[in-house]
Amino acid sequence: MVRWRWALIGLLGPVAGLSLPHHYAASQGTDPHWIARDGRDWAKLSPDARTAYIEGFLAGAALSQAGAAGTDDSAALTETLQALRRNGKFRFPFAESVYVSRMQDFYWWEDHRPLPMWYALWEVNRTLVGRVNESGR
Repeated sequence: MVRWRWALIGLLGPVAGLSLPHHYAASQGTDPHWIARDGRDWAKLSPDARTAYIEGFLAGAALSQAGAAGTDDSAALTETLQALRRNGKFRFPFAESVYVSRMQDFYWWEDHRPLPMWYALWEVNRTLVGRVNESGR
């Protein structure tokens, strides 16, 4: 009896897959990996999704930076993140609204749209940090 159930599931699975909404099935193979998302993908994001993307990027960058400082447990990670924030030492030190605005400016240029979003954020940050460093001289 159990074998028949598995056989039935095996036969009906592909048929059920054919009944999926077309947009869902079509999108499965076309969604690029995060490393490949570019300005065309940025343009498709809602304002809230853009903010969420930038906040996630900033959190990931901060965790990477804290981890590189040698933190190996949650208490040390928390303390390192707080110290980086308190001292203004994050590699990406600006608010997400600044990065969202600058990403909009970056991708306004058509020749920038094929560039990955991670690269655009790195370039935007490099420009912002450079301006801050120049003004402090």
